[in-house]
Formats: sequence, structure tokens, C-alpha cells
Amino acid sequence: MDDAIIFRMSAFSEQGGRKYMEDVVEIRIEYEPTSSPSEDYTKSHGHGGQDTGPSDSSNQTESELRGDTVPAEPGPVSAMWVESLASKDAGDHSAPLTDDKVEEERLVDTRKSVAFFAVFDGHGGREAAHFAREHLWDLLKRQRGFWSKDHSEVCAALRKGFIACHHAMWKQLPDWPKTITGLPSTSGTTASVIVIRGVHMYVAHVGDSAVVVGVKENDSDITLQALEVTQDHKPELPKEKERIERLGGSVMKKSGVNRVVWKRPRLTHNGPVRRSTVIDQIPFLAVARSLGDLWSYDFYSGEFVVSPEPDTTVMTLDPKRHRYIILGSDGLWNMMPPKNAVNMCYNHDKMVGPRGMSCACRLGCTALLFWKERMLRADNTTVIVLALQERGGTTIPMHRDEIMVDMAQGIDHIPFLGTQFSMYEVPKVEHEDAMFNEEDEIYGEEPEGWTCLEW
Repeated sequence: MDDAIIFRMSAFSEQGGRKYMEDVVEIRIEYEPTSSPSEDYTKSHGHGGQDTGPSDSSNQTESELRGDTVPAEPGPVSAMWVESLASKDAGDHSAPLTDDKVEEERLVDTRKSVAFFAVFDGHGGREAAHFAREHLWDLLKRQRGFWSKDHSEVCAALRKGFIACHHAMWKQLPDWPKTITGLPSTSGTTASVIVIRGVHMYVAHVGDSAVVVGVKENDSDITLQALEVTQDHKPELPKEKERIERLGGSVMKKSGVNRVVWKRPRLTHNGPVRRSTVIDQIPFLAVARSLGDLWSYDFYSGEFVVSPEPDTTVMTLDPKRHRYIILGSDGLWNMMPPKNAVNMCYNHDKMVGPRGMSCACRLGCTALLFWKERMLRADNTTVIVLALQERGGTTIPMHRDEIMVDMAQGIDHIPFLGTQFSMYEVPKVEHEDAMFNEEDEIYGEEPEGWTCLEW
């Protein structure tokens, strides 16, 4: 398939010096939906693998939340590569080509893969990040228009999927651990997501994790340019601040950082909230958009001050120009400018041999070193690197903990994700007591004396 890309994939995740690990990643590679006859053919021949689609109960919940009808499209099938169906007869050249064999050959040519990559940087607890990792992909691919060839419909489906995931968290809120004052969970998460179909990359993003593409404009260039596909959703941005204030919220500075204010009745208050109720205003969250953060619901407007609606983008990937795609949490980007990151990968691949560390490991370890050099307690740091390769071009030797993915070959040619071959973790080390980070309290436990709005 000329319209399918090849890339080397690596991932890195480390707790840093924080008390809790709230970064998570999700990587899925599946088949795109096909017409019913071909899917039925695959199932009838016993080649169905483990179903990675949502269960009936989750489908019902999601459709109830959105209030519309779930499209009658077959979901992506995590099955054995269909080429194996025709391999039995590969040596029998005298056998006539029956209709069934023609159908097998057609299946081999038409089955396409779709890849999903996501970085979730949790705060206020890990519950929202883990919920997004487990459910977001299933909710996205069930939205009407997600499998469309119209880019605007796909982007609209991504936005609807994020909102559906956010509303599904609301149903789980009673089961999430409460704050130390016994109030509903303040858990939330950033989400930087890319979906690769053919040569197109769809991006959806909330929060301050980021997606960056390394671009080589000319063959004579000795460095790459960094294309920042996403923009951090900071509360002080004019667009975000206007939206927050329009919903009755506000933005205040604390320790030099702009944060969305949590307006809550004083802890000693009992009964319904009235105009005379004393409201405490707590500068709380340093991002203007996220999944979760259900405390930000505004009862008057019926909307969330911290919005779950993502920015969406679509790019046509050209491996001759686009060399690297990097998804990272702010543990990486707070220490490393995007241009430095893409060129570190570029130089790393030119200098490091097959047994060297992966690009993701190099970025993550370097970011942790920078945290230490600045005498700061390292944040949770997570990185996914996709190194694009031209089909038929010069190959770069594989490093440790990397996987080669050819989107034209199917999912059973890819090692099981989540093993030591796709994820590298730095051994835990003791951190110096002198290391301090002024941001450490932003998403930490709620100090005693803070009051909270009870829902």
C-alpha cells in the first residue's frame, strides 16, 4: 500500500521525583472497519483475535450519554493478518483461482491499519488519566463520522469523543477517591492524541502536553525544524480567559502561575447555596482545558469552566519531510524546547548504533537530567517517538526497545504492545532532599482549610 507509512516507535515513562505517578500512555494498532461480507468471512474462518472494542454495557452507557444512535458500522478487528488465509495454497500453482481465493486476495489488498497514540498527564489523582486510557479510544471510534474520508467529519468525531469520555467520568465520580476533606475527586488529565490512517494524522489535544513534528524542508539542511502541532491551553491566553470569564469563572495568579479559580462555598456552610453564601476563590488549576476536573462545572451555564473540548488538526504526512513525531507530557517540554527535541532524535539516529538506547529513552533521560541540574524535583515525564521512514529508502538500524511498524502489513506483524520492547522505565533512584519545585503543590493534595463545592 503506497498510502501507508512506516515508522519506528519507542516510548518512555518515568515518575521523576514526584510522590505519585500520574502519567500514562496508550498505544493501539488495529484494522480499520471493512464491509460486512469481508468481516464475516474473517470471523467464519476462525481468525478473530481478542476483541478490543467496547463491551455492550459501555456502548449503552456511551450512547445514553450522547443521546444519539450509535452508527451500525463494524468496529476495527484485532485479528490475525488476513494474508495467512491465502498462504496455504501458495505452493499449488496448478489449482484454479476460485471465487473464495479471489476474495482472500481482495482482503489482503483492502485491509488497512489504524494507529492510536496518546499521552495523558494526570493531576489531582490518577483516576481521570487511567479512565481516559481505558475508554477514550473506544469512545472515539464509535462516534458518527470517525471513519469518514471527510477530514472535517473526523475532527468533529474526535471532539464528540472527548466530550463523551468527559461525561462518562461524571458517572464514575462517586467511585473515585475523595479529597482529604471528604469532597468529590478533583482528578483530571491532559490528553494529547494522534490517530494515523493512511498518510493522514489526526490530532486532538487538551491541556499542556504537546505534539511536535520534526520537519526537514531541504535535503541540504543539517538540522530539522520543529512544527508545534498543538498549543498549550493556558488560562492566560486571551481566547481561554475570555471563555472562562464568559462562564462566570476567573483566572488568578499564584506563585507566579496563572490558574483557573475554583469558586466554592466555605467549608462551614450547610444547605443550599444562596446569594448571601460566602464563596472562597481558590487559584487551582494551571490549564484551561482537560478531561475530568469535574469541580469546574458551572450550574448557571451548564458548562465546564475547564473545558473538555479539544483543539483538532489534520496533517498529511510525507516521510521525505516529516521525520519525527513526538508526543510528550510537560515533564519533557518544561525542560526541552521542541526544536532541541526533534534535533536530538535526528542526531541520535545518526550517531547511535543498533544496540543504543531508543530516541524516546534519550529524550526522557535527558529531560530528567535537566531537572536535576536545575535542582528541581523532576515531574512525571512521558515520551512517545515515531521516527518516519521512506518506503524503499535508506533504513536506520533499530535501537533497543524500539518497534518497527509498517501500516501496510497488519497488526500481527507487530510485537505485543506494553512489553519491555515498547516501554522503557528508568530504575528508581533516591532523589536529593534539597531538590525543590515550586509547581509541586499545584496538583497535590488539598491543604486543610480549603473549602469545596459539594455537588
